[in-house]
Amino acid sequence: MLKPHSHLLPHHRYQLEVIFLFVAGVFLFYPYWLVVQEYGRDMQIFQWYFFIPWLIFYTLYSLKVRNTIPVREQVTPLKRPIGHWVLLGILLIGFHAQEFYPAPLVAIDLAYVVLTIFLADSYWNFRTPAKLTSN
Repeated sequence: MLKPHSHLLPHHRYQLEVIFLFVAGVFLFYPYWLVVQEYGRDMQIFQWYFFIPWLIFYTLYSLKVRNTIPVREQVTPLKRPIGHWVLLGILLIGFHAQEFYPAPLVAIDLAYVVLTIFLADSYWNFRTPAKLTSN
């Protein structure tokens, strides 16, 4: 049986994994936030108990996947992940604007910066200056 994204090239799969792993982490943060609020803890401190391990996992996993893509398989990137990135940025700005959000959670902003670095890397490949080829 074929995997749903088996037709994608490794470089394209990497781009989508960077985006959707970030989204999964944000969705996992929401129940954590509810638990922290239920126990009346300070989210400014407890945000780091979630985001530090998650960002370590996210970074190591993304680097592992990135390093499995040979230079010859780096192709013209998909444009869709930039749209996802913009939507996530708009959601983040909307999240900051909410009344129930008394102080900014710096960890979410830091996670978005890490996402931006990996996504930018998938477009401009900071590792090597080799020119990307098209499909």
